[in-house]
Amino acid sequence: MKPLSRSRPHRGLLLGAVAILVAGRFMPNALSQLFAPSNSVGSTAMVLLAGVGTAGTTTPGGQRNVGRLFAEQLSTMGADVACIARSQAAAEELKGIGCRVAGVGDLMDEDFARGILNSLKPMTVFSSVGGKTSDGKRVDGVANVNLFKAASELQVKPNIVFVTSWGCGETWDYLDERTREILGPALKAKTEAEEFLRNSELPFMIVRPGGLLAEPEATKRGIFIRRPDVGGAIRRQDLAEMLVWLPRRPETQRQAVTALDQDMMKADPPLQQEDILPFAGPGD
Repeated sequence: MKPLSRSRPHRGLLLGAVAILVAGRFMPNALSQLFAPSNSVGSTAMVLLAGVGTAGTTTPGGQRNVGRLFAEQLSTMGADVACIARSQAAAEELKGIGCRVAGVGDLMDEDFARGILNSLKPMTVFSSVGGKTSDGKRVDGVANVNLFKAASELQVKPNIVFVTSWGCGETWDYLDERTREILGPALKAKTEAEEFLRNSELPFMIVRPGGLLAEPEATKRGIFIRRPDVGGAIRRQDLAEMLVWLPRRPETQRQAVTALDQDMMKADPPLQQEDILPFAGPGD
C-alpha cells in the first residue's frame, strides 16, 4: 500500500445555498462530465444547485456559504446562471453578483420542488440544503427529500451530488458526545435525506465536509476520503473549488466520501492512497 502523498494540490470549483440552474457554456475539455455540455449540437449541461441562502435561514455568523462562493465563481466564468432563491432577500443578493433569478420558492413545499424539476429536467442536481427557517424549523431533511423525490420521478434520472456533513450516516459513530449534543438534530435530519437517496434508484454521490472554516483563501490541500473514521476541517473556499472535480465514473457512483484539508485532519491509522478518491480530469 502506498502512503498518502501530501504534495498534490486540488483543482476546481462548487455549490450550494440557493438553488442554481446552470446552462453550461464551458469548453467541454475544461470541466468534468458532471458539468460539461454533451457533444450534441446546441446541447447544454443543466445543473440544478439547491441550498438555502443566508438571507432565508440562520447560518453561523451569516457568513458566505459554499453555494454563494460557487455562484460568484460561475458568474466570473461567464456561465449562463439562473437561480432559484428561497426568499426575495436572497434573490436580491444573487442579482447583486450577476445571477439571473428564475424564481423564488421553498423546497419544503413538495409541489414547488416537483415543479422546478419538471420544468428544468437537469442533468445534474447538487444540494447542500441545510439550516433553519426563520421560525426555527430544520430544512435539512424535508427539503432535500422533496428535491430527490421530484428528481426520481423524471424520465431521465439526473446525477445527484448531496453535500451534508461529517457525522452523518456511518460517520456518526466517530463523533464525541459533545458534538452529538450540539449538532445531533442537524446531522440526523441530513441523514434522513441521505437514507432516502440511498434507497432511491438515482445515481448519486454524497460529500460530507468536515468542520467548515471561513478563511477566505483556499489552501489547495483538500481531498476526498473514502474512510468514514477520518474527521477534521476544511475551508469553505476549498470545498467550493473541489466539488466541480467529482468524477462521474461507474465505480464512483452511489458512494459517500468525506472532504477534508490534508493538514486539518486526524487519521489513525494514516491514510493510504486507496483511501483517497482521485479528482476528475477534464472530460472525466
